[in-house]
Amino acid sequence: MVLNLRPKCANPSCAAFFEWLAGGKLFRFPRTSNDLALATPNHTGAVDPHATGHFWLCEHCSNVYTLQYERGRGVTIRPLWRELPAAKNSMHLPAS
Repeated sequence: MVLNLRPKCANPSCAAFFEWLAGGKLFRFPRTSNDLALATPNHTGAVDPHATGHFWLCEHCSNVYTLQYERGRGVTIRPLWRELPAAKNSMHLPAS
């Protein structure tokens, strides 16, 4: 079995691989006690209480999305802007 250890964009719909000079945005979130229970123990057998999770959004995705930590859910991807309300059918746009 071959594992791909090359990090990619945190957006599951994006296939961009991390490149230091390609831009984008790097996020750091402290791991919660729930995350720590899943973490690999350090050399003393204890889990590192200072563990940090790192996530990256590529240049394109970081212009549209951001990452946010939600208690009980972990890190989630969110749009930067809320959706615009639907236009009303009676709305008139002037011709140019």
